[in-house]
Amino acid sequence: MQEKPIRWPILLPFAILLFASLACGGFQVRVTPTPIPTSAAAATETPTLRSVAPTNTPTRSPTRVPTATPSPAPTQTAGLVVGASARISASGGINIREVASTTGKAVGRLGADTIVTIKGGPTEADNYTWWQVDDGKGTTGWVAAGTKDDPWIVPERGSGPAAQGGKLVNRPIRVGDRVQVTTEEGKMLTVRDAAGQDAPPVARALPGTQYTVRGGPVRDGDYLWWQIEGDQVKGWAAEGETSDRWLTPVEP
Repeated sequence: MQEKPIRWPILLPFAILLFASLACGGFQVRVTPTPIPTSAAAATETPTLRSVAPTNTPTRSPTRVPTATPSPAPTQTAGLVVGASARISASGGINIREVASTTGKAVGRLGADTIVTIKGGPTEADNYTWWQVDDGKGTTGWVAAGTKDDPWIVPERGSGPAAQGGKLVNRPIRVGDRVQVTTEEGKMLTVRDAAGQDAPPVARALPGTQYTVRGGPVRDGDYLWWQIEGDQVKGWAAEGETSDRWLTPVEP
């Protein structure tokens, strides 16, 4: 029997393929999978914290509290009105100034008991109340009114019993009497808060001023004291000395 010859041209490709497979370890095709992120991985990812610049909040300016301006010292103004007459009650006289100020230029000087006419005011300056006055001799300017306890200008009420009404009588003072200040010309009588020379003063009275006696007498030291009351004034005043009477009764 004759053997059939082997057909090498047909088997040759298969032989080459078999040889390559044995050399590489087989025909397995290796597929590298593409990694797909899972939700769990995404959940464990630490987020990056972004720094946020703070918003500029407008700063509110503090409310300014106005500084209180000190009030002027109490001054004597009762009864002083523009157009009326007034009397200078400062025992040493007073400067009359060009403007209402302690630094104003002095244009003259008014002596104690000088009668003036009020032309303007009042105005406040340098802790005093000021009045514009005319001395009737060509000088017009401003004078300070002084303090409540020491007035330098007061309303003109006359200087004797004829102007106030009544006549002076030489007898002891009684409660209810109308009395008049009879100190020497230019000297004022001090009215005090209580009977006694150590009591604080409340006013100074010009000669000719009249008051009503409300109480007394009270003996303190060498003086007999009476409680007197008048326009804007109430206090105690000494009757005087043996030869110098400061308060004298007035009768119709």
